[in-house]
Amino acid sequence: MIKKIEGESEAKELVEMITYKFRFYPNKSQARVLLRWMGACRFVYNCALEQRIDAYKKTGKTLSYIDQQNELPECKKMVGFEWLSEVPSQSLQMSLRNLDRAYKNFFRRVKNSEVPGFPKKKKKGRSIDSITFPQAGKVSIGKITNKKSILLGLPKLKGGLKIFQHRKVEGKIKIATITCRSGEWYVSLTCEKVASDYLVHAGDLDAARAIGVDLGITKTIATTKEDHTIDLEKIKKLEKQISTLQRRVAKKEKFSDPWKKVQKIIAKKHSKIARIRKDFLHKKSYELCKKHAIVCMENLKVKNMSKSASGTIEAPGSMVAQKSGLNRSILRQGWGMFREMCEYKARRYGGTLVLVNPKNTSRKCSSCGHTEGSNRKTQDHFSCQKCSHEENADRNAAKNILALGLESLGLSALEAPVISAKAV
Repeated sequence: MIKKIEGESEAKELVEMITYKFRFYPNKSQARVLLRWMGACRFVYNCALEQRIDAYKKTGKTLSYIDQQNELPECKKMVGFEWLSEVPSQSLQMSLRNLDRAYKNFFRRVKNSEVPGFPKKKKKGRSIDSITFPQAGKVSIGKITNKKSILLGLPKLKGGLKIFQHRKVEGKIKIATITCRSGEWYVSLTCEKVASDYLVHAGDLDAARAIGVDLGITKTIATTKEDHTIDLEKIKKLEKQISTLQRRVAKKEKFSDPWKKVQKIIAKKHSKIARIRKDFLHKKSYELCKKHAIVCMENLKVKNMSKSASGTIEAPGSMVAQKSGLNRSILRQGWGMFREMCEYKARRYGGTLVLVNPKNTSRKCSSCGHTEGSNRKTQDHFSCQKCSHEENADRNAAKNILALGLESLGLSALEAPVISAKAV
């Protein structure tokens, strides 16, 4: 998120909020303390939810965040709840803020005639355990002898957390959030910094610095210049291991210790696939948005494209197995995630992301404009039936997407003036 602030000299400068995520390995005592704090935050969230439900049933009115936050100090003094005092106060308050946000989102969806999704209780082991430290002044970073590691200091936590630093933390830390999922520990540091990266493109629209992007299955990202493909072999290998483990866990008693052990292994395999996908998409979205002022991409409706074809009992679907395999391939690529990354990274570097209608982009000839279904006879090869233009099908589609994107901006793919867009 990029915004303007006024400094002491009344000069306006762009400021952005950026989040850095690192993995760390706490020692046993630190892990016990953090898990105990996370349980306390979950307990406060669930109790506050019950309190709101009861208040509405009795009075017809809901409680506000301020009402519940004011009661928190008294709760810590109650017999049997003294252990809440061990947890940083603002972390418990953040649990109440999260509940308040969930309520506001619920009423917003009701107002917009969407699926409401009433807030639910958090269950141990069924959701991601987390704790937030909004005390910007009490979260500190120190250096240690190992250059690849930093020491993160948190309020009420003895010692410091050794974090493996893969990128430099810039700006002032505003919020620190620790999460634990399947035994893996991560910390997210939300920092406020001057948006100096915005000056890379600074809102300039220049067709010479534009690129078209076509998202596919065999080639994850095909552009007008080069292609990038995720490591599908590694992902498929992990998916095969997951299938084997799932068959094994199906034979075990549910919620038994052996069942939980195998489930933990499965969760770690899924986590590894997610890390492979995110690493690839982060690197490629960074390269595209840093090097190009305009990125043109298809406005794909991934949710609709990956819907099940099973149908209903009255109207069963056809080719269900084939569609299931296609859905798996689409979701494996992470198209929706890549689009979100490009959206905020284009803003960060002052570029422009243009979403175009994907209709006929793979059937249209980028040379003469002839559109025909038989132009693309195979997945990889494009051959125009009118002008005999031959090219890689994904590269041809990327050129069409680029042309549509430049046309929507009022620019020509051949000759384009440089237009300076006003910074927002």
